[in-house]
Amino acid sequence: MNNDETINVDTRGKRPAFFESAEGDALMTALLETMSQLWATRMQVRTLKELLIQKGVLSAEELEQFELSDSDKQQDQQLMQEFFADAFRTMGAPTQSIDSRQKEVDKFQGYQATGE
Repeated sequence: MNNDETINVDTRGKRPAFFESAEGDALMTALLETMSQLWATRMQVRTLKELLIQKGVLSAEELEQFELSDSDKQQDQQLMQEFFADAFRTMGAPTQSIDSRQKEVDKFQGYQATGE
């Protein structure tokens, strides 16, 4: 898409079409859904912060200075890895490491060169 093109945002009652390919549209739809969820989450966090401050549970300074413990950070990292693994699993595409793929290519190229 170039800068002269406009994005069709009139999607009432139908699946949105942004690009010529269905795959591009699916990615755009996923991106827009993710952006919507992120915005909703930001608004919830803002609301919770304001309530905590207004009710005197925490001060704005306490919220700004708060840091997670190392074990909490480790747990969050593990949960994030599981979250992404689950997200990629739902795409249905098997994953393969670069090293593993390179070994397959090398093996195939060796097969073609020797005919074995």
